[in-house]
Amino acid sequence: FTNPNDLRYKKWDDPVADKFQKLLESDINPGIASHGGIITLVDYSDGAATIHMGGGCQGCGQAAATLREGVEAQVRAAIPEIREIIDTTDHESGENPYY
Repeated sequence: FTNPNDLRYKKWDDPVADKFQKLLESDINPGIASHGGIITLVDYSDGAATIHMGGGCQGCGQAAATLREGVEAQVRAAIPEIREIIDTTDHESGENPYY
């Protein structure tokens, strides 16, 4: 059973968003999963990808560095159409906020 509200399984009509989703699944999320994290694509419009960082990424003191130096660098190299990544995560809530 696949939860239709789970953004990890959303089918994107936009080819850039679909390419970003596939990059998350194949390259980015496996790397951050070793630290208990996951990144999901929430929305894509006009070169701006909106993401949510969950699991171990939410509230992590290194989340901003991971996003800017790791994720954005990979995305810009693979998908130049994405000019901006917007993090909508509430890093101050959760069980162990460290942000």
